[in-house]
Amino acid sequence: MKIEAAGRERVGDAVNIPIYEALLEYCRERNVLLHMPGHKGGRGFTLSEFQAVGMVDFTEVPGLDDLHNPRGVLSEAQRLAAEAWGAERSLFLVNGATSGIQCLLLALGEESRVLLPRNAHRSFLGGLVISGARPIFVECEMDATLGVALSVRPESIRAKLSSCSGIKGAFLVSPTYYGTVNEIKEIAELLLEWEIPLMVDEAHGSHFIFHPGYPRAALQEGAQASVHGLHKTMPVLTQAGILHLGAGFPWSDRVQACHGLLTSTSPSYPLMASIDIGRATMQKHGRELLEQAKERTERCRRRINGIPGFVSRSWEFLETDGVAGYDPLKLLVEITGLDLDGYQLSRLLREHYGIQVELAGDNHVLAMFSPFNRPDDWDNLAVALSDISQRYAHRSGARNLFPGFPPIPPLAFTPRESFLSPHKTVKIEESKGMISAEMAAPYPPGIPCIIPGEIITAEVVEYLIYLKQNEIPVQGLQDRSLQSIQVVNV
Repeated sequence: MKIEAAGRERVGDAVNIPIYEALLEYCRERNVLLHMPGHKGGRGFTLSEFQAVGMVDFTEVPGLDDLHNPRGVLSEAQRLAAEAWGAERSLFLVNGATSGIQCLLLALGEESRVLLPRNAHRSFLGGLVISGARPIFVECEMDATLGVALSVRPESIRAKLSSCSGIKGAFLVSPTYYGTVNEIKEIAELLLEWEIPLMVDEAHGSHFIFHPGYPRAALQEGAQASVHGLHKTMPVLTQAGILHLGAGFPWSDRVQACHGLLTSTSPSYPLMASIDIGRATMQKHGRELLEQAKERTERCRRRINGIPGFVSRSWEFLETDGVAGYDPLKLLVEITGLDLDGYQLSRLLREHYGIQVELAGDNHVLAMFSPFNRPDDWDNLAVALSDISQRYAHRSGARNLFPGFPPIPPLAFTPRESFLSPHKTVKIEESKGMISAEMAAPYPPGIPCIIPGEIITAEVVEYLIYLKQNEIPVQGLQDRSLQSIQVVNV
């Protein structure tokens, strides 16, 4: 089989990949497939690319185990993952890091107080609605130039612990979307004094463990649980993630039960096999590949810093309070002297140079590299930016000024209470003082400016108007034109 040859060429025979091996063995048996799925081993697909995926897309037949009661290859694959990432227990996620975060929040219990940074991804909202937990938000350290959250200071967490009693758990987002890493060790030690477990949304940091020159993984720094969106940086199919529980995590069995509730009873075997293969690939080749990618990204960063009108920071992020490190594969390009904004730059790169960046902001774009980019990808970006610098050096034009990310609004209801309450629709300009019944999160990076249960402030109204004027995509609002918002009908 071609798929077998391709897999072995990359991973090698010496690495254990139990799910993939079990799928290949089932293919070799050439059984009459009188079971799900309906494409019958890929034969139902007319495109050859889908036929290749379908060849290993099966269901829980004997020999392939069951994610809801793993005793065979899935149990072994999860054990190998726990070993690779230094966890006590690891659970495969087939609905991305989102489901791992929601498992942890659901395990906290209804009305439990949970400490959250304001830069928590929008997936936290689903977990709050499902669980009924009460969020206690902590202010983030913002970069004034970029208008993005970079860290949470340990002192900010200490202040919340002193002023708010009954906190049951605490979350961090580290690394952030922009690659900055929090002072996890210091925060974990602080929370340990209060007997509060630290859980980390480490969706963008699954590769850290495989190279000593990258930031240390959250579990290494004392966190008791972490969640990875493996597809973000590793050779893993989109939607595949993993939830790690460290030694001493207080609700391991409860999290396992929540995983069963929130996970499909028909988990995708291609997704799970890709987790297995991605883990094995990184164990065998990760250090070499990550070193190479790191060197290429830093070289590209130096080239960009020599182009008029652009700046790309790295170690400078460490000057921000609470930032302990950064992911060298995140290349943030700031526009400092050209008459175009980040959204225009993103469109130029795509339409004229065939380069699609991860996200755009008011005055920046973010490029995400991985060990699996082609060698000329780095060069192509630098060449394109050099050309754009010359073309836009002397142009002028009016721009809408970024009003700044709004302060955290006061919470009137829990997200669950608001979500389940009667709603009405009002114009955004007239919503000040009302209780939001929905979330608004510019995406990417998916950080909400308002969530259900919070009182809509003047700053939130101004920010939503700014998003509308600049045609920035916003998730969570029913009215995608940003004319109106759902509020609690009290």
